[in-house]
Amino acid sequence: MPRPPRCPIVTIDGPSGSGKGTISRAVAQHVGWHLLDSGALYRLVALAGVAAGAASEDVQRHAELAARMEVTFGSGPDGSERVWLEGRDVTAAIRSETAGQGASRVAAWPAVRAALLERQRAFAISPGLVADGRDMGTVVFPQADLKIFLTATLEERALRRHKQLKDKGSDVSLPPFRAR
Repeated sequence: MPRPPRCPIVTIDGPSGSGKGTISRAVAQHVGWHLLDSGALYRLVALAGVAAGAASEDVQRHAELAARMEVTFGSGPDGSERVWLEGRDVTAAIRSETAGQGASRVAAWPAVRAALLERQRAFAISPGLVADGRDMGTVVFPQADLKIFLTATLEERALRRHKQLKDKGSDVSLPPFRAR
């Protein structure tokens, strides 16, 4: 079978709270390319595990779900991100703290990472791809045309996370930072 033509790929990596998602969405929208939010895939694996009744420590079951879960990414009428798992809109659910904690757990499992690898690579279709997430430029798309690693101070990352939680309606406070 002939290989599909190669499309341009930009990867954006960095620690949590550095702005990867914000920058990736803006770049993809500006240039009209596809967007891969790899963190959403790991959140979906965790959510699929809960929906399937898998034990939280069942690595094999989560890897099986990662390989076969039906996922759709799209946009709402207002252009906002929408995500469906097995035909159910889970946009809000994957952005919850519980899904984030589950994503951290399943992302550490090599079997889940392996199950998602080809799924992530399949996002590289014309006219181009902006891939957001850890290991995008080293493992998933080592041949990327442009690899960006964002950084931010610990204080900036904490402020971004605090704002994100407040915007979701969480009652959180930001402890004062001590001078070093």
